[in-house]
Amino acid sequence: MTSPPVTTAETATATGGGQQRPVAPSSGPATGLRAAGFNLGAMKKELTMLGVLIALAVITAALNPLFLGADNLRNNVRHISLISLFALGEAVVIIAGGIDLSIGSVICIAAVTTSYLTMYLDVGIGTAVVAGVLASLAIGVTQGLVIARLGVQPFVVTLGSMLLLRGVAEVLTGGTDIGFQGKFPGFRFLGEGTALGMPVPFWFALVAIAITAFLMHRTLFGRYCYAIGSNTEAARLSGVPVRAVRLVTFVASGLLSGFAGILYVAYLPTATPSLGSAYELHAVAAAVLGGCSLQGGRGSVFGVLIGAGIMQVTFNAVNLVGRSLWQNVVAGGVILAAVIVDRTFEKNAKRRT
Repeated sequence: MTSPPVTTAETATATGGGQQRPVAPSSGPATGLRAAGFNLGAMKKELTMLGVLIALAVITAALNPLFLGADNLRNNVRHISLISLFALGEAVVIIAGGIDLSIGSVICIAAVTTSYLTMYLDVGIGTAVVAGVLASLAIGVTQGLVIARLGVQPFVVTLGSMLLLRGVAEVLTGGTDIGFQGKFPGFRFLGEGTALGMPVPFWFALVAIAITAFLMHRTLFGRYCYAIGSNTEAARLSGVPVRAVRLVTFVASGLLSGFAGILYVAYLPTATPSLGSAYELHAVAAAVLGGCSLQGGRGSVFGVLIGAGIMQVTFNAVNLVGRSLWQNVVAGGVILAAVIVDRTFEKNAKRRT
């Protein structure tokens, strides 16, 4: 399932007229283009992390057999699905050479908007959900325009958005929780219920995974993302619409985060101004653990699922062994490990080229 090659990457100056012409990209992993498919040779990092996930699950089950209980497994699937939703958006942004630090706050805004409209303004739940998703979409569009059109660094823009949106959520909620008070059982089923033996969020995540995998591995848009992440200037000189593609990546991240926020508030079922706190770091860790490079140009949807699995199983293991207070310590350790693994693979790739 390897994607066809794309004529992008490095350029050379043509003689006469001073024009730039694209030349064939180097064959090394640094191009990131081969990572757009499911080539096993280009997925060593993902396969390594899959082994880590399996080992982690085996160790956790040995320490506490409750890990293999039906309820616990179902709960893990639910949370892996939710993490996968917003981590997919982060992965798309990272592959294209950016980063989104506002994901957790966007999740919070979608949840708070839905609860606020229904409980304080008596808006119908369907309309409130649409409003929550549209708010997330608008945030993604706004951030994408600032980054793509004005050339502001994604780190700065999304960091500012993270703080601003969290403040908006605190203002709307008054610093308190907004619960559904037993109302809207049909909506709450989206987060709490099961369908065909699996948690409902699993089916939402499955659809998002299928669409994202198709876009990233089988369309020109996906190839453009890998090309931009590998070498932005070379991609631009090769005719890739860099600004438009970057805009779409942040729109996708905002939209997927919004859907995750809706499912979270349906599951809890209450919106708090702290909902989604540090989830942007979980998204980055899941993406990097799953094979995305923080330098851009590499990653896969399959890898993001593995990363999400590692994050959730790690959290679950900490709780099952009775060390819940250590969850943030472990989360920080996982994020640091993800960065170290990323740099290690980057250096090894450079040595081979």
